[in-house]
Amino acid sequence: MLALGATVGAGALGGCLTNSGDGNAGGGSTGGADSGGDEATNGSGDDAGDDGGDGGSPSLPRVEDPPAATYVPTHFEAMRRLELVEAGDYLLEPMLTYPHRFWNVTGDRVEAAAPTDDHDVHLMVTVRDAETGRVLPAETGLRVTVGREGESGTPHTPWPMVSQEMGFHFGDNISLGGDGTYEATVRVGAVDARKTGSFAGRFAEPATGTFTFEYDRAFRESVIGDIVYVREESDWGVRGAMANGSLGRGGGRSYGDADREGPNFVDAQRQDVDRDHRGEPRWEARVDDRRYGTYWRGPAEGELPPAAHLPGRLLGEPVVGDALLATALLPGGSRFVEGDERYLLVSPRTPYNRSMLPMAALDYAVRRDGSAVASGALDAALDDAVGYHYGTALDDVESGDELALSVATAPNVSRHAGYETALLETGGVTLTAEVPE
Repeated sequence: MLALGATVGAGALGGCLTNSGDGNAGGGSTGGADSGGDEATNGSGDDAGDDGGDGGSPSLPRVEDPPAATYVPTHFEAMRRLELVEAGDYLLEPMLTYPHRFWNVTGDRVEAAAPTDDHDVHLMVTVRDAETGRVLPAETGLRVTVGREGESGTPHTPWPMVSQEMGFHFGDNISLGGDGTYEATVRVGAVDARKTGSFAGRFAEPATGTFTFEYDRAFRESVIGDIVYVREESDWGVRGAMANGSLGRGGGRSYGDADREGPNFVDAQRQDVDRDHRGEPRWEARVDDRRYGTYWRGPAEGELPPAAHLPGRLLGEPVVGDALLATALLPGGSRFVEGDERYLLVSPRTPYNRSMLPMAALDYAVRRDGSAVASGALDAALDDAVGYHYGTALDDVESGDELALSVATAPNVSRHAGYETALLETGGVTLTAEVPE
């Protein structure tokens, strides 16, 4: 374990993490301090060197020349999880940590958002369904007003973002006014996606919730002191991911079809367990009780159900830009349609951790004997068992039809380290339809 050598001031987080007091934590993959203002068009930016260290955040090593894929960062982030807050149909899960770099995605452009000297904390909020604990998508929108307790605050609009450890959430680096007790009021918007199952008719109105937190020296020292490094530097930047540590209310999740049986389920499950989406053998490593790698995450370890647990007939889990498109075809008359049509369900997710990927655009086409039978855009939908996905009703589809899926717009969600060079590509894949009885 690398040693901690940090000096923490009374204002923003300060100091650096070192193994020799020279500001170079870990050696080979590190270089100079973060300048706080670099940009990137390919997601990597100026990623050689330390992250932060200018007074607004601890100095942390970053991966030099990361792959164009989901990769293992240099360390596990430390954070403070606050009490859950109920707000109407929503359950708010607030978290605080030190200011740190993330990457914003707009179209095909990726821009690094580095912490500055003025930033004091990175504030995060996960929005969940108050009944099931399922994570809700970006289109809820979020506005957070933060100020000293009893005083008017400053409004913020956190970015919808995805992290290996926190999954999908909203977050941003923000400035405070020194030590003290702060109050944050969170306004959550309505969900515009089509809602099915027990979610039908819900999340139609905005809601507001409030929480308080202490910002002081003890907090600053603890979130720096709890940082855990990946011990093996040879693992920094390899394909894989940190374990998702955000399990929601009760510490777990349930999925509507998680306990179904049958040969299709067993075969798909066995394939997932043995090899990852690239066909490579899975591997796992640990730092104390922290896990990382490409190992199989069970049903309770992801925001979305495993592909083999989706309802209907699983057609495949093709990959576009490291995003997995778990695709299923449901029989006629399911809860996802109003009539007797079949339903095409596409569930984009991150590899390994199965976090949702909203703010994307997906198209489909059904072809038979070389001619188009149906085509169009897939609509965003939210289901209590399947989660956030994209889908459409199909009047005419037969076994053997060619099903073409196209990612027209990659997910425009911001990313923590490990995702900034992945999930960025557009393109198409082709599957063969198998109509369930």
